[in-house]
Amino acid sequence: MSPRINLQSRKTKTTVLIVGEGGKDKAFLRHLQDIYVSREDNIAVKVECGAGGSPRSIIEKSIRLRDVRAYDRCVVVLDADRVLETDGKLKKRMKEKPPIEIIWVIPCMEALCLEIIEHPNFTRSKARVDLCKHEFSSYIPVDRQTEKHFYARIFPKTMLDYRRAAIQDLDAILTIMQI
Repeated sequence: MSPRINLQSRKTKTTVLIVGEGGKDKAFLRHLQDIYVSREDNIAVKVECGAGGSPRSIIEKSIRLRDVRAYDRCVVVLDADRVLETDGKLKKRMKEKPPIEIIWVIPCMEALCLEIIEHPNFTRSKARVDLCKHEFSSYIPVDRQTEKHFYARIFPKTMLDYRRAAIQDLDAILTIMQI
């Protein structure tokens, strides 16, 4: 009698590429990934840095990153303080499979962070980018904002879960991660 071979079927995970504008955005997004995405989940999230610059240059880098591996989704998180200038060629490349999806954070990632924290007397609708960056530096020093473990101190999972319902951008990012 031959031994019985147990072949387990392996599920393929949904793969998602999330590209933040710069190192600070990547650190925050990686913090979210660490909290919410585990190896056992049916999703694999890769967080990358767009290396700053114009929204167009970040989109172009995202396209290059997307084309290196077979992702199911590609999402770019951009600050809404600058306009994305596209032409027909870039628009066509953005629509290729998987299409580039954009989450516009108004006016910037630091404003989103301040809103999550419920910074005193802060409203995103009246926020200016320079003031948001300055105010956020009171929570994490500027030279440490690219280190994800600093975000863990300020943004515990309980806070993020609680604030998700009130903050559309946070909900959009977590929804991309299938949470």
